[in-house]
Amino acid sequence: MHPLEVILRVSLVFLFAQLVLRLVGRKELGRYSTFDLALLFLLTVCLRRTLVGDDDSLTTGFIALATLAAWDRFFSWLSFRDRHAARVLEGRPLELVREGELVHDNLRKSHISQKELLSRLRTHGRDDLRAVRAAFLEPNGQVSFLFRESEGSSSH
Repeated sequence: MHPLEVILRVSLVFLFAQLVLRLVGRKELGRYSTFDLALLFLLTVCLRRTLVGDDDSLTTGFIALATLAAWDRFFSWLSFRDRHAARVLEGRPLELVREGELVHDNLRKSHISQKELLSRLRTHGRDDLRAVRAAFLEPNGQVSFLFRESEGSSSH
């Protein structure tokens, strides 16, 4: 296969895969179950022929890998240099809790139930949303919590 064809095929598949993963949402990417890992593995198996066709040569494999690495490096650089590009490529944090109250619209958008949010809160050793000043679904799929200061601490 001609090297430019490999670069074009890999680029198109990579960009399409990025779009699909972006549409899937960050909640799903923030936790890897055995189903998720199997899906990722099978995705690579399914796309292998799309990327390099019937060409099993080392050169084609190296070109495909270098193209994927170049796209990844380019998007990282672009996200670092341009905050608008970073917002599109990486997303923004989504507020899930504000002053101890659930932000129901954002929970619905992110497909996170109250039960799941409480489960994630318990991993921080807490079980009461009233102790949470704010919680955000981060672009990487993790939920970060900002807690209220305790009554006895000086916050002034």
